[in-house]
Amino acid sequence: MYPTDDSKSLLLVEDNPADAALTAALLEGADVSFEILIASSLEQALTLLAEHDIDAVVLDLNLPDSRGVDTLRSVRTAHHDVAIVVVSGANPPGLRAEVLAEGAQDYIWKNEPDANFLARCILYAVERHRAQEAHRSVRQLLDANPDAMIVVDGDGIVRYVNRAAEELIDQGSNLLGEWLGFSSGERLTEIQILNGGKPRTCEMKVADIEWQGQRATLAAIRDVTENRLLAEQVRAAQKMEALGMLAGGVAHDFNNLLVVIMGNLEFLREDIADEEQLTMLSRIETATERARTLTRQLLAMSRRQPSHPIVVRPNDLIIKSYTMLRPSFPKDIDLAFIPAENIWNVRIDPSEFDQVLMNLAFNAKHALPRGGRVQVDVANVTVREPIGSVMPGDYVRVRVSDNGTGITPEHLERIFEPFFSTKVAGTGTGLGLAICQGIARKAGGDIIVNSTLGEGSTFTILLPRTHDSVTTPENAASLPQVVGDETILVVEDDAAVAGSIQHALQMRGFRTIHVDDGEKATRVLSDTNQDIDLVLSDVVMPRMGGVELARWMTENRPEMKVLLATGYADNVDALRAENNPMREFLFKPFAPTDLIATVRMMLDR
Repeated sequence: MYPTDDSKSLLLVEDNPADAALTAALLEGADVSFEILIASSLEQALTLLAEHDIDAVVLDLNLPDSRGVDTLRSVRTAHHDVAIVVVSGANPPGLRAEVLAEGAQDYIWKNEPDANFLARCILYAVERHRAQEAHRSVRQLLDANPDAMIVVDGDGIVRYVNRAAEELIDQGSNLLGEWLGFSSGERLTEIQILNGGKPRTCEMKVADIEWQGQRATLAAIRDVTENRLLAEQVRAAQKMEALGMLAGGVAHDFNNLLVVIMGNLEFLREDIADEEQLTMLSRIETATERARTLTRQLLAMSRRQPSHPIVVRPNDLIIKSYTMLRPSFPKDIDLAFIPAENIWNVRIDPSEFDQVLMNLAFNAKHALPRGGRVQVDVANVTVREPIGSVMPGDYVRVRVSDNGTGITPEHLERIFEPFFSTKVAGTGTGLGLAICQGIARKAGGDIIVNSTLGEGSTFTILLPRTHDSVTTPENAASLPQVVGDETILVVEDDAAVAGSIQHALQMRGFRTIHVDDGEKATRVLSDTNQDIDLVLSDVVMPRMGGVELARWMTENRPEMKVLLATGYADNVDALRAENNPMREFLFKPFAPTDLIATVRMMLDR
């Protein structure tokens, strides 16, 4: 039984007209019909193959314009999609094997066939060629697949490995012929594969298939290591965002409490003359200032702390951070600060400087599981050549060094990448150093790291020198000796904060009107009978907050001055960018001294 009864298109390539006619006549007596074209040269054969849809070629190797196996090579190179049966008058040893190796589907000696034998050879050659082409196409698809593909036969012997599998699996190219068992059935499982000695997380799906006419199993393996890492980074970012929102909310409420505490402390200081009681007030003020610093650090962690660069003495900031850090370090770790004289001033937000120093110190602490030494020292340096993003100039150098485990060279290259962490999974987000570098660069400097494995690490903060004088805080000993008789509209939803603000203003002669949200403020401002000189509004309030109120005033009362009080900088940067001289910002927690000074400045502007 033949593979098919359909008519086949056949090209006879034969330079001997008698042989060509004999073969055509022979095929007419076969049980299957052929549509026969005849070519007497290689050139003519190639032309007919290009012009017609040919199923099979019966090819004589010796033609006027080509001889031997080269004839077969020419036809196969030009037309890989056609079955070829070589018919030769000679039958030297090895010729059959050679033509089959060059891509022919069969080889026939001219003295051998009868009609049905020749027809059967041609039909089987067509079918065999189609199967080979289909198999070749499947292999090409598998090779092009980015997933690793492995085929094993029914006995578990590996019959095929694609390029991706060779790259993913150590010694993958040596798997051919080896036993590798896969359980049958279509399902997805997670496996670990060593690649370059490092484990890779992979998903594998196994399916039963047919390979070269035999039952086989295909394993498709996808490397999901990077995807899992990205998913972990997204979860870490979401966790940080949630923590940031929580920290921001807690800091906002805590700032309101500090406004009340700081305000009443100043009110009491004006009424108390007893030295012992004043000492008690000073202790409360010290504790309040520490609480204020903690709040700023919470906001810095949540990235809601407005940046307030001022001119500072680095020694003062380091001593303040050292005082807070020392109690959190175990006794087997020596935390040392080595100050220096005549250190230049720098311009940076103090809370951001605290954040950088605390992050580097805690990282050094984690690098000392069995104890050791963390040292912070400071010096003036002049940079002669560019170092990273640091240009030549005068800088203050703050170094945080440890004698701990050190950092491997491959980790050192990525140490400032967001989400990259050398800590155990679940103990670090990989954001700390990236944020610290961002703070240093925002101040015009940078952070440089050096490390030797087993000896320790040194993080060097370079901050540009400023020749400006240190920013002097307002004298908090007493309320500023300024008075006023203007009317201030206080918009604040916290009754205690509103009471403290009103009391401070009224002590200096200002008149106050209080409402607890922005919508009520718009009604007061729309009343032509109300003479308002300044609006002092909280930013975060129910219904209408301070940002919305400020924008309403821009459209409806553009001449009105507004002072926005906020604990963090959400939406404030956008308002600042509008550069409206009728607006100013007062950041919580503030003392009455700050409040009165800012109100007077706004009214006199």
